[in-house]
Amino acid sequence: MDRKKLRNDLFLILGLLLVASISLIVVLSLKKVESNAVAKVYVQNEVVEVIDLSKKEDKDYYIDGLKGKVHIHTHDGAIAVVESNCPHQDCVHMGYVSETNHPIICAYNAVYIVIEGSGNGDVVIG
Repeated sequence: MDRKKLRNDLFLILGLLLVASISLIVVLSLKKVESNAVAKVYVQNEVVEVIDLSKKEDKDYYIDGLKGKVHIHTHDGAIAVVESNCPHQDCVHMGYVSETNHPIICAYNAVYIVIEGSGNGDVVIG
């Protein structure tokens, strides 16, 4: 009786691991940036820059925020705020973002960046 219970428990554990592995692969594949992804940079709810992330180039952008300049950098299809005069630097600490469901927000300068692409659950802030 103990061997049968042990075998059934082992099958249950292996089945759960298989389902978890497949789920993780699906979730990670859905978070990839689409080939037509663009990053829209807003200042006080107005688009001031549209950046094509599909080019995957290293480029710097300097945006005039509400209280100072915000230095934005793109690299390999991702975007980051690399320098800002905000006191807490939360936007800088976010690092590079390439997913549509992770906006970068610098509340101090009223700047936010949203990555958009077709069919991947675009984030809308407003």
